[in-house]
Amino acid sequence: MANEQDNKPITVVIAGRPYPIRVGEMEEKGLRALVGEINDRFNDFQIKYRDRDKQDCLVMTLLTYASELRSAREQADNGSDQELSKRLAQLNDLVEGML
Repeated sequence: MANEQDNKPITVVIAGRPYPIRVGEMEEKGLRALVGEINDRFNDFQIKYRDRDKQDCLVMTLLTYASELRSAREQADNGSDQELSKRLAQLNDLVEGML
C-alpha cells in the first residue's frame, strides 16, 4: 500500500455496510473493483443459501477469497512469478487493512 501520508480516505460498502479506509490514489480503482467482486460473490451466496444470514454469507465469501489467495501463493512459490507475487502482496495488504 502507499505511504500513510499519501493515502486518502474513502468509504466502501460491502454487504450493505460502509467501511471507511485509507487508500493510495493509484490503488483506489483496483480496490473499488475488488469491492464490486466481493459484493457480487456475497450476493451469489445470499441467493444460493437463502436460509443463511448475512454473516454466514460474508464468511463464505471470505473463505473463497482466502482459498484463492492460498492457491495463488502456492503457485507463486512454485513458479516464482514476480507479477503474481506483487499482486498477492497487494491483496494481502488490502485484506490486512480492512481487518
